[in-house]
Amino acid sequence: MATTAAMMTRENFAELLTPIHKKIFFDSYNEKPLIYKSIFKTDTMNAKEQTYPHLGAFGLWKENEEGSKFNHDKFDEGEKASFKAKRFDKAYELTWELVQDDLYNVMKGIGNGGSAKGLGRGLRATEEEEAAKVIKNGFENVGYDGKALFATDHPLANSASECSNLIEGALTDETLKAALTLMRLQKDEAGILIQSSATQLVVCPELEFTAKAIVNSILQSGTNNNDVNTVPNLTVRVWDNLSDETNKIWFIQDTSMDNLLFLRRENPIFGSEKIQDQMDYRMYGYTRFDVGYCDWRGLVGSKGIAI
Repeated sequence: MATTAAMMTRENFAELLTPIHKKIFFDSYNEKPLIYKSIFKTDTMNAKEQTYPHLGAFGLWKENEEGSKFNHDKFDEGEKASFKAKRFDKAYELTWELVQDDLYNVMKGIGNGGSAKGLGRGLRATEEEEAAKVIKNGFENVGYDGKALFATDHPLANSASECSNLIEGALTDETLKAALTLMRLQKDEAGILIQSSATQLVVCPELEFTAKAIVNSILQSGTNNNDVNTVPNLTVRVWDNLSDETNKIWFIQDTSMDNLLFLRRENPIFGSEKIQDQMDYRMYGYTRFDVGYCDWRGLVGSKGIAI
């Protein structure tokens, strides 16, 4: 450190410090796995705005007679799910005096208020929270079809019927089985079953042990009888960012389907710039992304009960 301190000048300030802080920034950002990446499909946005049009669907085939004309059908155009890249950034300043007087901490990326380490961890937390908002707000939002993400009356473009992906109640063996059944009954825009089947159960941290007991018990959970546990072998995903002051949110997901999306327009970058008319430098991080859902199918959720 003494050698580096001796070499540090106003001219090479950014040249020496920026690569160090950039590495610390990305090391901190990647120090823990991002939970949302196991729930949301991640992809790249090709433009500032991106849409996912929903097309109708053909109904069941109709029986016909020998020599007859084909049965004709058509499907209508549905609504569009839209995404728009949002900018997220944060910066901190390193004064020349701080570098001179506290070089060890500055080089460690600690500096004033945590600097590079805090910036990297802050971005990770921001992405998790933005993704979790899609679920937490998904019981009251107005989505592309005019309904909340989780609703009992999703309209179908080529059918007069409606479809539900909302369950009420706390997470229990009974409500989980009801959710699993409800998912199996999900339909396409023509009202035809799509064979949706849950592969994972996502819960807030308050429900971690309840979820694991229900899924992993040999016998049926929450009862005094000796019935075998018939809940399928779901992956239990505990998402800390689902914690809520009012609700105990849980939902099941068919991860083979495109529903929850995290779309990146610009990957995180880290850089620096000299502050005008000062001897000091500004370190900054920047990225653009949007997060949401392009379909409600493959999802069934519950707000749970008040804590």
